[in-house]
Parts: sequence; structure tokens; C-alpha cells
Amino acid sequence: MNTLQATDGWILIVAPSKVAVLELSTGLHYGSQLTGISVQSGRDVQHVLSRPPSRTIRIVTARQLLDVFSTKIPQVTGLRLVLCEGLEQLDPIYELGISLLRLATQSTPTRFLVISASLHDASDISKWLDINDQGKTTFRPKDRDQSLVVSKKTFTVPYSASLFKTMARPAHRAIQHAPQGSSALVFIPSRGQCRTIAQDLITQCTLEMETARGYIPDHVSDDVVGDYAARFRDFSLLDFITKGVGFFHPGIDKADRILMLDMFSEGVIRVLIVPKDSCWSVPVRAPVVIVMGTQYVHVGEDGASRQIKDYSLTELVRMQSLAVQQSDNGHFYLFCQAEALETYSRFLDDGLPLESLLPESRTLRDWIKSFFGAKLDKQHIMDVLSFTFLAQRVVSNPSYYGFKLRNQEESLSAIVDQLVEAITGKE
Repeated sequence: MNTLQATDGWILIVAPSKVAVLELSTGLHYGSQLTGISVQSGRDVQHVLSRPPSRTIRIVTARQLLDVFSTKIPQVTGLRLVLCEGLEQLDPIYELGISLLRLATQSTPTRFLVISASLHDASDISKWLDINDQGKTTFRPKDRDQSLVVSKKTFTVPYSASLFKTMARPAHRAIQHAPQGSSALVFIPSRGQCRTIAQDLITQCTLEMETARGYIPDHVSDDVVGDYAARFRDFSLLDFITKGVGFFHPGIDKADRILMLDMFSEGVIRVLIVPKDSCWSVPVRAPVVIVMGTQYVHVGEDGASRQIKDYSLTELVRMQSLAVQQSDNGHFYLFCQAEALETYSRFLDDGLPLESLLPESRTLRDWIKSFFGAKLDKQHIMDVLSFTFLAQRVVSNPSYYGFKLRNQEESLSAIVDQLVEAITGKE
């Protein structure tokens, strides 16, 4: 806010998703009432790069930004600051949108600012966005305001229902060993496993704690639980919320989902089970975060093929970031396959690696076809790619992209040749 008050220009915040835009806009709208600065976000943003008539912070998704450049590079005026939020989630849409904005603002005094989870090496991000060394501050994952205790447990059971039954016992004990009455977020691979895993946890709790109340804290009366239960629309959820376990994912009726979040925030239920895909949208934190497994079943575009894949490092970092305890250490429990532990541990300790995903992406090919049409100008495409994060990484890590030499021009030229061939010869 202070940056905008000192200038007549405007600020653009680019976020990786609609959920991130909502989180940012909620906080900034409150501040705007005190400062008189306009905040535009979501569907209110009709002209992403048009200069607003007054002091404005405009919040857009990476997709909204990229759509502006579908057929031309527009003129950008008055833009003083671009804030790239959550850049650890850099995908082809995000990278291409920011790169084209760099191209559009190359002759203006626009500054770029990045906020990201801890990265293993942020030097190429700085070069890409023209941020000098004095303007770069990096922190290791363990450099947190609140202390974090990380516990890791490996399993040799293959991905199956048996694996999660095996994990239920250590997960239950992690919940029970938390500070008295503390809540826990439990991340699992998919929404289809929510109820089965919840039942496994409840069964384990019943066996070990010898209580019919499950995870309902002792200080919460049956009347309080009953009052909440009477408000649910989906009666099948009652078997779980009356045992202190809730769920969060889009497949649950919105009113019931909000009600479970309220119960979790109030400490009525202690355990909230969240599928992997909802780790970006879950709006609560907890003193205990448990990741039950780091593999999931990926369904192919044909709907029939299935493949077991590993969680991305960015997803794990997001889950870890939700472990917060105000008065004591937060606790993060990682349950994973034995062969994955070393890789996950290294990057959770040292920061995330970040590479460009542009070369093989459909996003880049579709944009080239939309922007250039039938007349593919290789030199012009080269000029555009020179503004990308990819242009930095082919020099710093050429082997990752299939090159032997640290030569930016030759590498980008080869990538352009491959793109043009894919566009003109394989449609």
C-alpha cells in the first residue's frame, strides 16, 4: 500500500490461481477502505493492463494475464510495480504471462517483485526479472517465525488400501501426542479415500483410547456436538463429525463444508481430512499437519488409463507451511515410500528446485499459433523466448533441457526449431 501511495501509477499482482486471488483480495479490500486505494480482482478485472483512472491495485490470475497477449503485445502505461505471488508454482502459463509482460514493459520504469516459498537457488529468477543482488532476500525452509518439528516415517507397502490402514496407527498417535486439544490437518491422495481413511482413524482411536467420542475433545459437550449436527444437510457426514473428524474438498455441499470449517476452527472437531488437490484452497492451519502418503493415482485424458505418480515438491511445501502453533512448536509428519524419503528431505530442508516447463508445454505452442498465425517468424519467437525464465535456465542447467553447452542463443534456436516443427508438421 505504501508503495502505491508514493506514486501516481498502479500495481499489478499476479497470482497462480483463482484461490490465491481470493485470498489476496480479501485482505487488501480491508486495507483499501483505510487508504482510499482501489482494489480490483477476479471478474471485476475487465481490462487487465489498461491504466486505471485512480490509484489502484489490480489482482489477476496468470491465465488472465496471458490471455491479454493472445494476438498482440499491448502498450502498458503507468504500471509501477508487478508483484509475482507464489512463484514457486511457476507453470507454463505463469512463466509465459510474466515473460510477455517483461517484454511489454522493457522500456518503462516498471519494477518486478517476487514472493515465493524457499527456493534452492533464486539467482536465475532475479536475472529473469532484473532484480539486483541488493534487492534479493532468501530464507531457508527452516527459517520460520514459528519453530517446526519435522518427523518422517517410511513404508514399504505398495500404494493400496492396505498402505493407508498401516498408516492409520502412526497418524492417530501423531494426533494424540499433539498438545492437549490441538487440531490436525491430514492430507491424503484423493477425495474418494476420505471416508475410508477417516473410519480407519476413528477405529484406531476407539481401540487405543477406549472412547466412543472419537476425537471430540473432553471439554466439548454432547449438546454442542448435537447442535452442530442438526444443521448438516448431508446426514452421511454425521457418522464422522460426531467422532471429531471432518472433510474439506469441493465435492461436499458448500454449506456443510463451511460448517465443518467452523467446527474445526472452534475445536469441536480435531481432525480435518483434506485431499491433495485441495491443499491450495483449504483456508485453515493447524498445529499438526500429517501427510499420509506422497503418491496418487493419475487418470489419463481417456478416462481409462491410470498411473501412480508422486506428489510435487510444491504441494508438499504448501502442506508443510500450514503447520503453525502459536505457543509451541508446530509438527509436520511426512509418511512416504522409503525410496522417496531422501529426495523429499533434501528439498524440504534446502528449498525447492525450479525449472522452466515451457519447452514441452502445449501452452507455448498454442500461444505461438494464436499470436503468429500461419506466418511463424523464428527470429521473433527467439526474441520472445529471450525474456523467459527458460532463457536463464538453459545456460545455468543445460543438461536438464537436453543441451551440452551453456550457449543461450544456440539452445533457444534449437527449441524454436522444435516448436515450429511440432506446430507445422504434426497437426
